[in-house]
Amino acid sequence: MNTLYLILGLLLFIVTVMDLIKTTFSSNGGGMITNTVSKAVWKIFFALAGKDGKSSALSYTGPAVLISILLVWIIGLWGALFLLLLSDKDSIVNSSTLVIASPLEKLYYAGFTLSTLGVGDYIATTNAWRIITSLAAFSGLAFITASITYFVPVLSAVGLQSKLSLYISSMGKTPQLILVNSWDGKDFSSFFDTTSDLCQMLMQHTMNHHSYPVIHYFHNNQVKLAIAPAIVLLDEAYHLLELAGAKDELKMEMLQITLKTYKETMKESFLKNTKAHREAPTPDLAQLHKAGIPVKDTDQVKQVFEQELHEHRQLLTSLLEKDGWSWKEVYDPSY
Repeated sequence: MNTLYLILGLLLFIVTVMDLIKTTFSSNGGGMITNTVSKAVWKIFFALAGKDGKSSALSYTGPAVLISILLVWIIGLWGALFLLLLSDKDSIVNSSTLVIASPLEKLYYAGFTLSTLGVGDYIATTNAWRIITSLAAFSGLAFITASITYFVPVLSAVGLQSKLSLYISSMGKTPQLILVNSWDGKDFSSFFDTTSDLCQMLMQHTMNHHSYPVIHYFHNNQVKLAIAPAIVLLDEAYHLLELAGAKDELKMEMLQITLKTYKETMKESFLKNTKAHREAPTPDLAQLHKAGIPVKDTDQVKQVFEQELHEHRQLLTSLLEKDGWSWKEVYDPSY
């Protein structure tokens, strides 16, 4: 009995299964292996795309991440059983000749056992190895099925993410346009009529992000369907509404809390130790003044956005840059 192979096999099995269970059955995000693989795949695609959010290459990142995670889990389970079989040179024999299986044949046996093919050209030699083979077959069936089933809620969450992005961008291509489009000459009642639905979708998206952080890597290269510019667009509109004296305190409070919760989730998961490379622009108020919206004067707005909200907007800048976007997608209606 080779103790080293036995210990390595058990450790690999435990680590793989713990990661799989935490990712697929927990509501607290992915496991360590899942998160590491996801970030590595994203970095590769992001570099190949030249860090450009409009690159079509980034559209394949999400599926590539899911496939990579599944492959890592399969390889982990397969490798674990293979190492266990290697720990005993007499563990497996050819069913016809009873010749002891070679390492390559044991690798083959481990693969068809986990996939529950049950070919039968190689068999376990003792009751202990027969039980281990049965347990491995059940593990393969259960865990690989669970990992594939995990894709369903992930893809559903990605659909909600695109829906939320389109919902926000359809309200106005810039924060100023959101205010102008919802201004009726007296207040912003048309904006607040949509706030409940908007907050509900944003809260659901935040919870999905917490449960399935892998959705962060599902990138849409169309600005109107991209989540990062949409969230920044809504956040900037919220602060302009504050400066314009929006009176619906309840809806403003709801919007503030949902936006804050989302940003905290992103900061904890994807924006740790990140620094913005550019400064956020100060909103131009000409469009608001032309529409008769009673926003505060330019100097006050400049003070709020450049000083009071400076750190907050640095986080928004990082959110955009980490996804390949910039403030142009937020304040330039031509994008």
